[in-house]
Amino acid sequence: MSSQVDTSMPRSYTDFTGLGELRGKAQKDQGSALRESAQQFEGLFIQMMLKSMREANEPMKDEENKSHALETFEGMFDKEVSLQMSKRGALGVADFMERAVKQQMPTPVTSTDALLKSRGKGIPLNPKQEPIPLPTAAQLNKGFALEKALPLKSLQEFKAPFTGGRK
Repeated sequence: MSSQVDTSMPRSYTDFTGLGELRGKAQKDQGSALRESAQQFEGLFIQMMLKSMREANEPMKDEENKSHALETFEGMFDKEVSLQMSKRGALGVADFMERAVKQQMPTPVTSTDALLKSRGKGIPLNPKQEPIPLPTAAQLNKGFALEKALPLKSLQEFKAPFTGGRK
C-alpha cells in the first residue's frame, strides 16, 4: 500500500526563506510563482477553516484532557493537513485564484514598437486651438439679450411673488 502524501519539504506562507525564494521565482517565472502563491493562499484558507471548526467544538471537549501541548499539536496538525490539501487542490480555491489573477494580468508586449501600436492614437502635445471670439465694445454696451421675452406688463407684477403681493 503506497502513500499519496507528498513528503517533500513544504514551503509555507509562514516561512520567510520560502517567501524570498518565491519572490525570486516570480521574477523569473510568473506562472509557477502564481500557482505556488495560490496554493499557499488555499492552505491558509483551509487552516483557518479547520481552526474555526475546532473552536466550534470547544464546548464538547473533555475538560480533563485539555492541555496547551494538545492545542499546539492540533494547530501543527491542522497546518500540515491544510498544506497537503492545498497541494492536492482539495477545494479548488487555488485554481480559482490563479484564473482570476491571470485574467487581470496584462498581456505581455514583445517590443516597444508593438507597445506603441497597441496604444492607438496618442494625445498631441500641442493641439491646434481655435480662438474664442470675444464680444466687441458695442456688443457689451447693448447688454445681453435674453433668450425669451418675459411676459410681464409691469415692475409690480415682477415683484409680486417676492413681496407677497404687497406693493
